[in-house]
Amino acid sequence: MEGINNQGPNMPTHISLPNERVEQLRMIAKAKNTTIPEVIAGFVRAEIEKGTIPAAVPGIDVASDGPTITIKAKGFEATLPMNEGPTLADLLKGSAMSTSDPERKKRWLEGLAALSGVKLKRAGNGVKLVSPLTGREFPLNLDVAADLADQIDRASK
Repeated sequence: MEGINNQGPNMPTHISLPNERVEQLRMIAKAKNTTIPEVIAGFVRAEIEKGTIPAAVPGIDVASDGPTITIKAKGFEATLPMNEGPTLADLLKGSAMSTSDPERKKRWLEGLAALSGVKLKRAGNGVKLVSPLTGREFPLNLDVAADLADQIDRASK
């Protein structure tokens, strides 16, 4: 029997599946050398590409007005210059976090923070956006952060 227990925004959600489906997900993950959450994320992304659902991350609004991009989510708001959208997108995708060039990472982080006040912190299996307005942190799983990065990239064009 399938059930969903949603524990609120940015909180893990419990989904009950029959044991047979869970085992099939494990088999898929093993065959692809990945994890069950990544298998499910791949399914979601495939449905986005097919047009089944919109590409926007639920609960996060990304808008551009020409010179700036504004990101709003529950308890979080930040505005950054349009030309810094791709930088934040790169950071969210993890390319700067995993770069072998620490100086490049430092320039990206310091440059973005200096221009917009938006800070990005690594946190466990994710990142936290830090609002320059409120100081509030908005946690994102790395997979969802990559989707938000795509949304910001689209707004940057």
